[in-house]
Amino acid sequence: MPASPHVPSSHSEPESLTRREHEVVRWISEGKSNRDVADLLRISPRTVEKHMENILRKLGVENRTAAVMAWSRDAT
Repeated sequence: MPASPHVPSSHSEPESLTRREHEVVRWISEGKSNRDVADLLRISPRTVEKHMENILRKLGVENRTAAVMAWSRDAT
């Protein structure tokens, strides 16, 4: 009998941020705009927006300020 696929439970660990997502939220924590972050990381502003969407989802927060607070709390 084939093994059943693993289905994550609702109590699983939160997803970790990628290295790039950490870079994005670090620059955001320093007050940079999406455009500034895009220029610093040499990516498009739309890519920064997508990273921010992922960061908000992964951290379970609704805005940039809450994301920075959650990220800085986890980083210490």
